[in-house]
Amino acid sequence: MATRWGICSAGKISHDFTVALKTLPPGDHQIVAVAARKLQDAQEFAKKHSIPQAYGSYEELARDPEIEVVYVGTIHPYHLPVGMLFMKAQKNVLCEKPMAMNLREVQELVASAKMNNVFLMEAVWTRFFPASLEIERLLSRGEVGEVKMVKADFGVPLMHVPRAVEKELGGGALLDIGIYCLQFICMVYNGEKPECIQATGVCLDTGSDTAMG
Repeated sequence: MATRWGICSAGKISHDFTVALKTLPPGDHQIVAVAARKLQDAQEFAKKHSIPQAYGSYEELARDPEIEVVYVGTIHPYHLPVGMLFMKAQKNVLCEKPMAMNLREVQELVASAKMNNVFLMEAVWTRFFPASLEIERLLSRGEVGEVKMVKADFGVPLMHVPRAVEKELGGGALLDIGIYCLQFICMVYNGEKPECIQATGVCLDTGSDTAMG
């Protein structure tokens, strides 16, 4: 039986995830509903992607008994309340990166997943790239020896995108794209925690970081 998905938020990231999910066999995965803060947005998204049900609130999506797992594609300041909403409704959650705004929020989400006995995962898609899988394979076999240093750089021109620069929207280089570098380093070191962390950055007038190193 196919895993039944709900899509939370009708933005571009949810569009990209939906397109990707539909490349998998329909006998394995089916999108049964989408929700947005405005019903019209959800209806347009549903029509574009041939999704049978559209909701004008996230609460309606949480109450849908047909849904087994929800993809959360909202901007990250909403990941905590929205993630909690679905997990309390006994829905498994695949949450877009970053999982939350800070450590405390992540801990709350993890605690809720354990309390409600549901699956919670951060949607870091690069972990599933063939290149990443090959790196993991080589590292697990010790074919590259002991890793002493990892250098990861990633930059994208996003100054024109409000959600990337406005603090109240969760903007900032570290949270938006720096997460890819951090997760790659964590993968290489198999989740081993660093002894210390040093960071420098450049901030915009909005209070968000435009660069981090």
